[in-house]
Amino acid sequence: MDAQKVMVFSLAMRLSSFVNLAMLILVSTCASVALGVTAFSSSVAQASSFEAANNTVNEGRVISAEKQNQSVNFKRDEKINVAVAANFAKPLKSIAEQFTELTGIEVAVTVSSSGTLYAQIQHGASFDVFLSADRARPQALVDNNVVHHGNLVDYAKGKLAFVYAGDLSSEAFSEISSKTSGERNCEQIARSSTGDTTAQINVQLTDCLSRQLVQLMENPQNKVAIANPKLAPYGDAAQQALQNLSLWQQFLPHRVMGKNVLQTLQFYTTGSVKGAFVAYSLALDLPADLSSNLPSNFNSVVNTKSADAVTVIVPVPETLYQPIIQSLVVNSKTVATLSPNLFEPLPNKNAAAPVDEPVLKGDKETTRAFRLSDANGVSSPSLFVQYLMSQGVQHSLIEWGYEPTIASGVGN
Repeated sequence: MDAQKVMVFSLAMRLSSFVNLAMLILVSTCASVALGVTAFSSSVAQASSFEAANNTVNEGRVISAEKQNQSVNFKRDEKINVAVAANFAKPLKSIAEQFTELTGIEVAVTVSSSGTLYAQIQHGASFDVFLSADRARPQALVDNNVVHHGNLVDYAKGKLAFVYAGDLSSEAFSEISSKTSGERNCEQIARSSTGDTTAQINVQLTDCLSRQLVQLMENPQNKVAIANPKLAPYGDAAQQALQNLSLWQQFLPHRVMGKNVLQTLQFYTTGSVKGAFVAYSLALDLPADLSSNLPSNFNSVVNTKSADAVTVIVPVPETLYQPIIQSLVVNSKTVATLSPNLFEPLPNKNAAAPVDEPVLKGDKETTRAFRLSDANGVSSPSLFVQYLMSQGVQHSLIEWGYEPTIASGVGN
């Protein structure tokens, strides 16, 4: 009887082990199936996207081979850090938004003077791209082996302007006009459409700007703002202009210095100064009437009526300062991938065609839509520079008060 109990107990234990093993196999199988469904679901999502793309191709067999080979524009979920000189902050904001919309790559922007940003990079700041207001600082980063020499690009050419409040030009020329008919003030010269050559206009503007500054500085209370020449290239250009006009020493008692051109412009718009040397691109955004922005004592300080408190923009002749070539660097010791430019039209297409718009060539339609799938191996900072240097973006710089540095492509 005891032996039978032992056998029954042994069989029960074996049966229990078998059941446990079966349960383990069942659980393992279910888990594998579940994992397979997840992986498959992800594949389904991708397959659906590719199927949609293929359907588009199948619907139009006459579409060019370039279009048939286009893949889905998957976007990168990434973020890059871009440091930019103050003068170019506004254009960069617009350009960065367009870039993010197109690629999915977010752009975090830091704005300061070129000198400050340069010093931060030297001390290890993790900016991916540095857009300076000059070429000297990016070049110095290359020379000091902080970045690869192939990562330096000229992206824009800036212009210097002098802005002032009040119709001072009429006062400056009132005595001259009584003796000489047909004399024009600075603003009229700048807007001249009389057919004068650039050289003739520059000569007239130089003389007019000099007279204007002298007249303004006759009042000891009048202040003029300038960006710090040691930190801001536009401040350096302003100093060069004043020195070439032989007015630097006379200017010093009237000087108010900003750390960058944005602060310099703020001194002017708040009425702290009567005039300011700023980037021409920033001057374009100034309201014509400053009366609402000026403090109550501004008129008594500058001895002008509120009705005269209007902004006059005088482009400083480029003969008075060295060209302001603005350069950037991709902040890496590894060479950036800047060519071929993935945002440019396809070869043999109309060079002026904007990205993503079709061009008819014979009876065949071709297009150059940006495809992130083409950017495998291209870093996000490199893509950002490619976009900035694309023909469409470069051409748009004119509207912001800059000149493109090159006609097409990427160059130093």
